[in-house]
Amino acid sequence: MWAKRMAFGQTTLKSFQWLYAPQKTAIIFAFRTLIASYVVLVIALWMEMDSPRWAIMAVWIVAQNSSRGEVLSKAYWIIVGNITGIIVSLWIMASFPQQPILFEVTVALWVALCCWVSSCTRNFRALGMVMAGYSCAIVLFSSVGNPNETFMMAMSRGSYFMLGVLAENFTARLFDLNLHHQAHKKLNDDLQKAVEEGIKSVSKMLDGDDWAVAQSDQLLSSIIGLNNNIEFREREMKGTGHTGAHARAVLASVSGLLVKATGFSIHLKQIQKDVLNFHYIVPLTKSYLLQLLDQLNKGAPLSETLIALNALRWECRQRIADSFYKNLGSPQATNEDYTRKSLNDRILYQSLREILAELDVTLRELSKSRDFNLYDKFKFDIKPSFDFRRAWRNAIRAFFAITLGCLAWEITGWDRGPLFLAFLCMGCARFCLFENATLACWGWFKGACIAIIVGGFYNFLIMPAVSNLNLLFILMIVPLGIGALAMCVPRLASIASTYAFFFCYMLGFANEGRVDEISFLNNALAVFMSGVFALASYRLFFPYRSRRLRRQMRMKLLQGLHHLAQSSSSSLPLAREWVGFVSEAFVVLMRQLNEDRNTSLVKSYRHGNMAVMLIGINIIRLRHMVDHDIMTEDIKDILRVVLRRISMFDGRKAGYAPHARTVMVAHRAIARFRQREFSEKNLAVRIEVSAAISSLILISYALDKNASFLRVKK
Repeated sequence: MWAKRMAFGQTTLKSFQWLYAPQKTAIIFAFRTLIASYVVLVIALWMEMDSPRWAIMAVWIVAQNSSRGEVLSKAYWIIVGNITGIIVSLWIMASFPQQPILFEVTVALWVALCCWVSSCTRNFRALGMVMAGYSCAIVLFSSVGNPNETFMMAMSRGSYFMLGVLAENFTARLFDLNLHHQAHKKLNDDLQKAVEEGIKSVSKMLDGDDWAVAQSDQLLSSIIGLNNNIEFREREMKGTGHTGAHARAVLASVSGLLVKATGFSIHLKQIQKDVLNFHYIVPLTKSYLLQLLDQLNKGAPLSETLIALNALRWECRQRIADSFYKNLGSPQATNEDYTRKSLNDRILYQSLREILAELDVTLRELSKSRDFNLYDKFKFDIKPSFDFRRAWRNAIRAFFAITLGCLAWEITGWDRGPLFLAFLCMGCARFCLFENATLACWGWFKGACIAIIVGGFYNFLIMPAVSNLNLLFILMIVPLGIGALAMCVPRLASIASTYAFFFCYMLGFANEGRVDEISFLNNALAVFMSGVFALASYRLFFPYRSRRLRRQMRMKLLQGLHHLAQSSSSSLPLAREWVGFVSEAFVVLMRQLNEDRNTSLVKSYRHGNMAVMLIGINIIRLRHMVDHDIMTEDIKDILRVVLRRISMFDGRKAGYAPHARTVMVAHRAIARFRQREFSEKNLAVRIEVSAAISSLILISYALDKNASFLRVKK
């Protein structure tokens, strides 16, 4: 019992390590954010603004313990969203000055529209649309009692946000030295680490290491996160050419490298015991990869490495050519066993050659991204995929929550109703940035409650004794400093940011004195009720369920396969676009499984994700084969049958029988193509048939081994 208590105490103490032993970056973040808060408060009080607390609140909205590029991007889009919201607020008030129902419905529609757009955008562009929604609501509900003051209120609130954003950015810039070169170095370090991890995974897969295959999806997930951060590095490296485009190309190539290596490991597992002389090249390739890792660690030029890589690629190509020509006319060329093994050799050599070709692209793009002075016209981007179902749900949630809030205000006539609605709009708009809106609501509600309690303590006991700004600043170090340190902890970030924001509001900094008790309690009730109302609304309208979201994402992946199998070659996505689409869906799935202790379920999802990725890439290859003129029509008909079976396998009809028939059709196609490859005289057709067999092996294996993931129950 004593040991358990000791262990519990140690665990509890460790959970507060962020407070008593914070990291250096957290201390710097807290220090600069406090300075920015003090600067804007002094300016706002000196200029005798009507509500200085909005200026310091703006600092905590934009504050973020992250790279400088993220802070710059966040500040930019907050300003854009603020200006947009102000313009729309003036238009709404001018259009419906005496029509309260139309006014309230229009505000709800505007916030819902902002939620919809933000759900279909990425990074801080989404936050910009969120800002456009709730800045408009704040201006409108602050001036709803006197529409003639709307313009002045818009200018006032807009000035506060501008002042807070500019002060925070100016303070943060004081801590950034030589930003361009540091950002370029950080980006190159991240890219090199991704490339090294990819090469290590490939090296393990050459040995048939199943664990490396299983872990490759984790690297793909980290690549997605790094790819999203390139936008922020580009802001830091402004004026340095197309480094960001080359960095995206590197990450896309690493993703392709992992997928092709996974396919190679499947080929190796299926046919490695039925080959002629393939295994001799595996040690050569592994030796080369080890040398490559050593050169990358030393930062050596990649020119000599690329020469050795091309030699390996040509060796694979020569072996493929030899298998066609070397033994023509010899007695063993007509032997069925020899022919089968020769075909298996060609499949493995071609698969390895594709890996080496992708590695060549990766190293060349990495070399270009390292060149700080490179100015070219290279462009590289992948079209993002949008979750319109989630966007519509966020919009509908926000609309009904705000509409019901307005109805409650109309019924009760509460004098703090406009404040309650302003914060309700703010919460509803911010919640759409999160996949789990209910969890975001809880964070918002907890942060607001903590702010009310701490704000009440300061307002009733501390503020009456404050007589000058210096003393106020000293007393503010503890509550805001703790909030800043907590914002650096991912599990506390949402609660801490809400707490810091509302604490500044509850304290109500002003030249004329502190907030009186009645006003404080009324404001506290408005803040509390906005959190309760938002939480209740998000529980009622499309409540979050992890299991249902996982099922929807699986259906989305299967429908993607369905559309790939039905599409013509002209409308097919690029392989890297498909990899990006599946990887993004997988990141969402894994976030739902972070707290799940069912390791078999997590393993099923991880392998299922990689299976969908492999099937999709090989469907794209087969579609191109069908639409080209090299193959004869009878071969194309077999491929069309396979594609048609997969197109029927779209998730809604993914029961046992359709799945089993799809696997069976793929296996039969492989058998028929092996016979055809043995008897075919046209060399070009034989090459295409070999490629088709290679793709069908991967498709059949992925379908067969991931049945539990691919069969989605209704």
